[in-house]
Amino acid sequence: MGRFTAFGRAAIRGRAPWAVTAGALSSVGNLLLSLTVARTESIDGLGRFALAFSLYVLATGLSRATVVEAVLADPDPASVPAAAERTVTLGLGCAVLILAGGFATGSAYLVVTAVALPGLMLHDHVKTVGLGLGMPRPACLREALWTASSGVGVLLGLLGVIGPVAVFAVWAGTGALLGWAAAATYRYRITPGWRLDRAESRAAASFGMQFLFTTGSAQLAVAALGASAGMAVVGAVSLGRTALGPATLLVGTASSLIIPYLAGTRAAPGPVRLRAAVRACVLLSGAVLPPAVLVLLLPAGLGAAVFGSNWRHAAPLMPLLALEVLLSGLALVGFAGHRVHGAGFRALLLGGVLGVIRVPVVVAGGLLLGAAGAAVALLLMALLSAVVWGISYAALVRGTRPVGRHRIGTAHRSPPTGKPADPAARRTVSPGSR
Repeated sequence: MGRFTAFGRAAIRGRAPWAVTAGALSSVGNLLLSLTVARTESIDGLGRFALAFSLYVLATGLSRATVVEAVLADPDPASVPAAAERTVTLGLGCAVLILAGGFATGSAYLVVTAVALPGLMLHDHVKTVGLGLGMPRPACLREALWTASSGVGVLLGLLGVIGPVAVFAVWAGTGALLGWAAAATYRYRITPGWRLDRAESRAAASFGMQFLFTTGSAQLAVAALGASAGMAVVGAVSLGRTALGPATLLVGTASSLIIPYLAGTRAAPGPVRLRAAVRACVLLSGAVLPPAVLVLLLPAGLGAAVFGSNWRHAAPLMPLLALEVLLSGLALVGFAGHRVHGAGFRALLLGGVLGVIRVPVVVAGGLLLGAAGAAVALLLMALLSAVVWGISYAALVRGTRPVGRHRIGTAHRSPPTGKPADPAARRTVSPGSR
């Protein structure tokens, strides 16, 4: 039982509680927004909302990969405020593309997203930098303010005072305003700019492409699914994932606990490290199963009361999507093991291959069988990811010798005698690249 309490000890160390708090506040606001749109929109409108939100997630993730993670890796008084201008530049570029798509498809959700996107990306930039560099309280306060203001919009929407697009505009607008205000408060550069030399720009572009082919492929799959199978398919899958929001949140925040837990066994023999990974899978599954099963046991009437009339489109998909969430947690453990052992190139290769496969598989499932086919495809990809990451981590553990405790993310594979360690082994990729 002592080993099973390692997660509890890890949860109260360092910045993990603040990261979990910020993530929880953000997730509450997003969940309230999604529930309100689901209750007040048609299934096609829900799909348009889901596409817009997915593109927002894709854009902020791209900013983290190309700008924010470089700041956290090598912070200094000059680079931190200057980096914000690159986030603004990326935000404007993405906003132009999304705005064109919004006008072309007549989607008000895309237009609102485009207008607010630079500010939303700045909000995520300032929050992530604050959490990473030891300024968590202001970040959590801004998340609380954003959630509270979103709650006002949600209340007005549920009362019928404003429509679902306006509720979305309140959420996006307040988040954007908080982003601009926070950046100005910290005296960040908020005019468009880049200020990187050619080598640094190439490095930023490579990390951006890495994100798009790995973690970002999930959002690209949503966009491709909407363009090919229709917005109703995206709406049904999106509502199912919204219902599983608490379980998804647990998986999303688990990496901050799993990585130090596995790192604690890095000096142990291979079988001990494998048993630690298995225990992590059991603990995470035990945490994810109760909220997932609770959603599966919802009576049809209660589901419709909570999620609106669109629930009938999502209810048949729930067993498949619940299993997908559970398997994604198992894949996360395997990925975390690669991160702990510094197997950056290996993780990048596996994540890239899985990402390239994910988009056509999900699109094919949606085209063949609609929402049910898309859910089956997502489940198959989650199963494949869990198996691939698990087998790869087991092989990695068997092929490395125990080492002492070093900084997470550095290389630990012992090089052949007389040969230096491969510098590429020190590369890391973003958590969730699976």
